[in-house]
Amino acid sequence: MPISYERAPSKKLKELLSTGGLLAPLLDLTERQVCGLPLDTFFGVEDKVCIYCGLTRLIEVKRTSNGTVKVTAHKTYGKQSCADGFFRHWNINEHIEFEKSLDRYLSRVEVDRRFTKSEGLIQSLWSRVTECWVTFDREATLSYSSQKESKIAREYDQVESARVELEAVARSASPPWALPSSSGREVDLLAVDSNGSLVLVELKNASARADSVFYTPFQLLSYILEWCNAIESVLEQLQALLDSRVELGITPGSVPALTGDIRAAVCFGPDTRSNEVKRRYSEVLEVVSKYLPRKVPLIDTWTLEDLSNSPQLVCLT
Repeated sequence: MPISYERAPSKKLKELLSTGGLLAPLLDLTERQVCGLPLDTFFGVEDKVCIYCGLTRLIEVKRTSNGTVKVTAHKTYGKQSCADGFFRHWNINEHIEFEKSLDRYLSRVEVDRRFTKSEGLIQSLWSRVTECWVTFDREATLSYSSQKESKIAREYDQVESARVELEAVARSASPPWALPSSSGREVDLLAVDSNGSLVLVELKNASARADSVFYTPFQLLSYILEWCNAIESVLEQLQALLDSRVELGITPGSVPALTGDIRAAVCFGPDTRSNEVKRRYSEVLEVVSKYLPRKVPLIDTWTLEDLSNSPQLVCLT
């Protein structure tokens, strides 16, 4: 079953991002802030560069087959006056005009608070954490040759067994819990730790709906099984993406090479969970732990405290 993860930038895109290239200003945005949040740079499929502010994508840049560069974003941003003349096809020799237009856009663009507060703030902070691992991608989804193969690839006996067990626990609780729902497809963040393990990170606002919080380990189980199954097929592509980020200076050069090992973590902002939600979370985690692949360690739980000053990392497991 063909599985791929092709997000590494091409040689030609890297040339455009390098010093003197049209897109070089995109790599100078690490300290740039919009609506109080620093911007994050990631790569996408089809040779794209994506600039994020919290939960929202402010800029999407794609190198076209005829050698130009196309800049787009959601219509919410495209219709703002600051985007006039920026969202278009650019020739690779328009360096000065591109940089000025980029600066004007980022200086004036308006972003809804729902993208920059709460979950958006948590996303931004965890994207920049370096103490426990280094993030190198977000919204990670494996690609398959067809929808049928994609569906098959996400069907695991372990997930169904865990679901049956959790449903029994949910029904016997007083009052009964909500039943676990189907998992999504995207892993919030991909990171590499000091041992070279690939870290699958699921971000959660601890104040969100209770069942969406305490069922998070169950959600991760599906991701873990899928990525364990795919890792041999996509390891080279993941490493190419990581190497490109290091080469371009987006990711620290001290990160180790990926080994093919996998671990997973649930990451909150401040731990505002009630005692009941914490108890249910622990019960779900206990059930899920029985169905993890042997080579995958127990799922970690982390929090970021004191977000307004110097965020403090706390590992709860």
